[in-house]
Amino acid sequence: MPLPQKNNQIISLDEASRLTNKYRVQAAKDAIKGGLFWKDYVQKLLDQPGCVAMRYYHAQDDKGNPAIVLVGVDMGGKDITGGVMLEFSPFCPPICDAPNALNS
Repeated sequence: MPLPQKNNQIISLDEASRLTNKYRVQAAKDAIKGGLFWKDYVQKLLDQPGCVAMRYYHAQDDKGNPAIVLVGVDMGGKDITGGVMLEFSPFCPPICDAPNALNS
């Protein structure tokens, strides 16, 4: 399927805070709030020949925790599955920022 028209995906802190708060209110007390991906690995994914975007897939690790798999996407909207894909992001908690509008 071809890619949709590109739209501005930048949001304000207020909007990001509203969205993440909505999740936290419904999630269990000890639920994973997020994860961390290192820039150099994200850059390797994005620097693949033909990569114009990045797609994420909801996943589950071997312990049953939610995870995110990142994959590059080409101009035709196809996943670049023969190249760099990412997961294994450290979870928040415990690897979190100090309490802020996105995580508390």
